[in-house]
Order: sequence, then C-alpha cells, then structure tokens
Amino acid sequence: MTEALGPRDHVRAALIALALVVYGVAASPLPKTVKRSHFEQPIAIEELDRWVGILGRIGVATTRAELSGRAYEAGRALADVRGALLGPFKGWFRVSGTGQGWGLFTYPDSYPYQLVIEVRPAAGDWRPVYAALDPDAAWRRDQLAYRRVRGVYDGNTRKPGASYENFADRIGRLALADFPDAAEARVGFIRTHSTMPGRPRDPERLPQHQRTVAR
Repeated sequence: MTEALGPRDHVRAALIALALVVYGVAASPLPKTVKRSHFEQPIAIEELDRWVGILGRIGVATTRAELSGRAYEAGRALADVRGALLGPFKGWFRVSGTGQGWGLFTYPDSYPYQLVIEVRPAAGDWRPVYAALDPDAAWRRDQLAYRRVRGVYDGNTRKPGASYENFADRIGRLALADFPDAAEARVGFIRTHSTMPGRPRDPERLPQHQRTVAR
C-alpha cells in the first residue's frame, strides 16, 4: 500500500519545481543585457546580413540597420522579462554562489578562439606544444582541456582579468620547466573564422592576448 504524501513532501516538491523553473530561466538563451554595440560585432554583422538575404528571398525587404533595430528592441524586451523573473532571487544567487551569468547556447560563435601555448629556443622559431583540439600539440592536454580550466580564461574578452594573467604566467613557467631547451614560452589565443556552408574558407588566424614568459 502506497504511503500518503504529507505536507513536508508537498513543500519539498514545490521547492524542487521552483528551483527547476528559476535555474531553467537563468540558463535559457534569453539575453541578460542588450546593447546596440552588440550588433556591431563581426558575428552579429554576418548574421544580420545573412537574414537580410533570407528575408529578401521570401519577399520581405529590409536592411541591416532596420533588422538590427528590430532585433535590439526584441532583445531588450526579452532581457526585461528575464530580469523581472530572476530579480527576486538575486540575493539567493549571491549567497549560495549558484547564479548563472549568461544564457546557455545563446548563439553559435563563428569566431572561436583556440588556446595555444608555444615555446622558443634562444636561437629559433616559436613551436606550438599545446593547441586546443589539436592532437599534434597535446602537451599537458589532460590539465588544459579540463572544463574547470576553461573558466579561468576567455578569449572573447577585450581585457583579460587577473585570473588570466596568473594562468598565463603559471602555464608559461610549467612549459619552460618541461622543455629545458626553451628560452621563452608564450601563452595566447588564435582567433579563427568558421564560415557558413557553401562559402569559401577564411584563412585568417589572428593572435590575441599573448603573454610571454622568459626563463
């Protein structure tokens, strides 16, 4: 015979349901903030131009400026909804340390950053020893590919914080210790561009946030 649920069970179920809703909204691809400058990023320009073409082919004439304006207004409205829903729980997020600062899978990043670590002898060229997702440059891959390490650095930021500076210095010194012939080690990112299917490959590889450590 099944035991009847008591008030305590109902309270527990309600709290679990509330947590699922709150954290579901926090992790949903709703924008936290929307600025007009967001639509000036390379990925945004590329996506706006793509949709201008798609809409034009079905008879909806628009321009990048008009479409970005509509997207900005819609994004602001969605950000306001997200803020209104999560506002009452800001204190809990802060105390518990369980806040979600960004929506998951908000948009695909067509300008991904690859973490690259290189070494160079006193008289020679730079040689990559680690490059993310590159099996031929896999030095300390088990450590550097670990998901918690990913939170230390962010290639998309314009100005990395102290955590990245400390990370680059530490990894650079480990590289010098593991490669005795190296006089210098360099930690940084390479920004690439993933093009849409059917478009030519973009060969650009742009170095970003490089930090050099000397022996």
